[in-house]
Amino acid sequence: MSISGNYSHPVTVNGFSCINCAEVAQAKADIDPANPSAGPGGVNDPKKAAEKKHFAPEARDPAHLAKLHAAQGSARSPASAAYAGIAPTPGGLVSVSA
Repeated sequence: MSISGNYSHPVTVNGFSCINCAEVAQAKADIDPANPSAGPGGVNDPKKAAEKKHFAPEARDPAHLAKLHAAQGSARSPASAAYAGIAPTPGGLVSVSA
């Protein structure tokens, strides 16, 4: 009979399948025992980082953002007009023709 450090059946801890006490300790710390280099919650996983695209490429382009800002510069929201001290135009928020 040999003595092994592995469990006879895998156990599940925090959704991770573990076969020994070292993997159970990692799973309790929210580290995937199958990929421990990814860190807690997988924050350092290079595969996940390549898949994440938080913004579209045009949203990261400074020239495109400058054009959008210039186009929207003339249009003021009622809140920004109030903070700038500009009096609101009559019927600016609601239609008075109805």
